[in-house]
Amino acid sequence: MLRYGKHPELQACMYLEHRARLAILKAAVDYALAHPDGPPELGMSEDGKSFFFEGLTNHVLPETFHDGMAWLREQPNFRRYATFWQQFLWGWGGFYLKDREGEEFEWMAEHSGIPADEIPTALEAFDRFFPIPNGWLTTPGATDIHMLKMVPWVFQGIGAHQRRIQYKLVDNLSALRPSAPYTIPDLAKRISRTGDFLTVAMAPSLLCPAAGTGT
Repeated sequence: MLRYGKHPELQACMYLEHRARLAILKAAVDYALAHPDGPPELGMSEDGKSFFFEGLTNHVLPETFHDGMAWLREQPNFRRYATFWQQFLWGWGGFYLKDREGEEFEWMAEHSGIPADEIPTALEAFDRFFPIPNGWLTTPGATDIHMLKMVPWVFQGIGAHQRRIQYKLVDNLSALRPSAPYTIPDLAKRISRTGDFLTVAMAPSLLCPAAGTGT
């Protein structure tokens, strides 16, 4: 599943889980904008027998979420983080090329509105809100691909194709001249897997043109 992009049901689960994390991050950004100085105080009624509802939900959230919120409010461009992560996951494939980090971050900055020198901080968001051992970003072997764990191969393939466009490599990935030996095969496999997925997804309409027309 992770090395070859197989088992589409599990790939779909990875997509749904990352989409849920993205939704939580978006909610965190919205909450930080609504309460820039921190959550409302947890109040008591005048008779001391009940809590005010405002702020109650925030106070029962996990400690990791509170830590993430405190970190988020300190970032100058946090309001753009949900948009950035949506682009990073579904447009850039959840990875960047380490040997071309400067160029990659400049492109991400152009699309997200976050300055390039702040992109590494924006990439900390999943570690801050959803901490896991050894962090979310990893380099899987002798490759320049530095990727978020558990991103479905279909979206990694979209990101790989994005590099073909950005670096003008549509006909020849080898012109990329990477620093690690498996970068080009890794990009090519992801593009191929996405192509296979699209072929299967489009098969009914290809076999029966009237299938999608209601006739």
